[in-house]
Amino acid sequence: MRAPQALAFVAGFAACVGAAFALEPTPARVMSTNVCTDQLALLLAKPGQLVSVSMLAADPRLSALHDRAAGHATNTGRAEEVFLVGPDLVVAADYSLHALTRFVRDAGIAVEEFGFAATLDTIAGDLRRMGGLLGNSTEGERLAVNVDQRLADLKRAACARRPTALIRGQNGIVQGAGTLAGSVLEAARFDNHAARLGYQGMTPFPLELLIADPPDLLILSEPWSGTAASLADAVIDHPALAHLPTLPSRNFAEPGVLTCGGPFTLDAAEALARWRQENLPCKDMGS
Repeated sequence: MRAPQALAFVAGFAACVGAAFALEPTPARVMSTNVCTDQLALLLAKPGQLVSVSMLAADPRLSALHDRAAGHATNTGRAEEVFLVGPDLVVAADYSLHALTRFVRDAGIAVEEFGFAATLDTIAGDLRRMGGLLGNSTEGERLAVNVDQRLADLKRAACARRPTALIRGQNGIVQGAGTLAGSVLEAARFDNHAARLGYQGMTPFPLELLIADPPDLLILSEPWSGTAASLADAVIDHPALAHLPTLPSRNFAEPGVLTCGGPFTLDAAEALARWRQENLPCKDMGS
């Protein structure tokens, strides 16, 4: 086959593949098995399209869109549940339930996996992708453009020297480098104190180190267990931390908005950025 003929064949084949993809029917019944794909699907599914969400979707401690999840059927991510529901498409996380994905695909049901949004920069892409999968590309693009614009606005408000901040939660766990919460700190023009000291991911942070080398701002998480007493919650605001500067309210972000990436995560970054500008402006940090 001559070169021009080969190129024509390749172009024709690519056109056929593209046409087949474009003609792929929009799934009428979509099932989500992870709290983070729940959030994306709840934002972009058309009425009646989302037939099941994970059991965590309605938990306000983990799900920013728990109110929207009310009334949806729930699942625990088991393959048997998928077969009973009979969706056209399953959206799942690529960091859990690998057996589920294998079984469901082997049964001929379409599965799309999403990675965890470890930074704010990944949110727009996930919105575009979910919008395309659910046949709602226009709304997915609208939300993605809005996220990109808000993130760009945050990045323009730069400090020559940024204050340091640390988010401390149950059992003294902090959010180091490579975490969504850490990315929120960076977007709000803080240096992540844990990342600066070499801590990665969600990790224990020694109380002694926190006292000896405190951040400019300590952000204490809300207790997880609510009204029930818990040693894990008691550690969050240990009495030894009483002298450290903290936010006057722990509710700079609604519960659940730092679990998964979405437009609501930008709400948290913007709220924290406003607090920083009012209380730790650049001019007070030696810039």
